Amino acid sequence: MSDDGAQPIVCESYTHARRHPMVLGSIGGWSPPFQVTMTQLGVLLASALVINKSWHLWGPLFPPIVSVLLALAVPTGAAWAARRVKIEGRSPGRAALGWVMLMCAPQSGAVGGRPASEPKAAHLGAGATWLTAAPRGEGS
Repeated sequence: MSDDGAQPIVCESYTHARRHPMVLGSIGGWSPPFQVTMTQLGVLLASALVINKSWHLWGPLFPPIVSVLLALAVPTGAAWAARRVKIEGRSPGRAALGWVMLMCAPQSGAVGGRPASEPKAAHLGAGATWLTAAPRGEGS
């Protein structure tokens, strides 16, 4: 056999795309210089809101430049730390959705997409039979 006419086999694998979380590459027509996950964006916005609302408690304790640096660094650091967070192998948003679906599911389970229920009792059409005891002293 000659390898002169051999063509390379081109294979594509999409496993890499399934292993990485959904990322935002463009937000309202603006592209950040790096990719941001939904979890990171949520943590960034929530921590920035907490910093903003609690500024009056801790802001005056530091010099103004330190306060501003903390107000910028804490949300950024929290978002950076949230980049690889996994709960049961899923992103926090999907894990929360799974918990909500679990709490909303019927306790007895589902059959064919409908809540499962115990089958209703069937009437077999039998009537009651009453037995009377033999009077004492008769028989044995």
